[in-house]
Amino acid sequence: ISVVQLDPDSAHPKLVISPDGTAATYTDTWQEVPENTIRFDTTLNVLSLCGFGDGRHYWEVEVGGKTYWELGLAYPSIPRKGRAEACWLGRGAHSWGLEFFDGVYTAWHGSAAHQLPVTRRFDRVGVFCSFPGGLVSFVGADGSITPLFSFCAGTFSQQLHLAVCPGHDHQGTNCKPI
Repeated sequence: ISVVQLDPDSAHPKLVISPDGTAATYTDTWQEVPENTIRFDTTLNVLSLCGFGDGRHYWEVEVGGKTYWELGLAYPSIPRKGRAEACWLGRGAHSWGLEFFDGVYTAWHGSAAHQLPVTRRFDRVGVFCSFPGGLVSFVGADGSITPLFSFCAGTFSQQLHLAVCPGHDHQGTNCKPI
């Protein structure tokens, strides 16, 4: 398992990135951050600082105590400006995502939603990617590994970055970082 640092330059202005770059927290306050071409301006996303273009990779993301979150993998070319559906994780061809909202898990890619028949709330979710195999998998990672959903992506056309969205405050129930 490798430690991932989040790229504060890509973070939506309502996200606070921890000083060590390992966590993102939603705030109602618009942060005074410089505008740039890689910053998400509508969706509450942030990408990892480093991407990868080969090999196999696995990360675990802390999601315990949250009622809404999204995580996944994205090409650096994921749209970041405006309200286009493709800016959301998994909603376009440039990302693969897993969403948790009000107890429901949904896997997304290319705007196709796959609601999962999972009722257990996980505190940790794993993201596995095999670049040579063209595979993106999500697993529950509390103790044992519980398969949640896999995408057979085929051949990846660009580097991939870990992507997270801690979600909005969800009526005060979603204040923990991701």
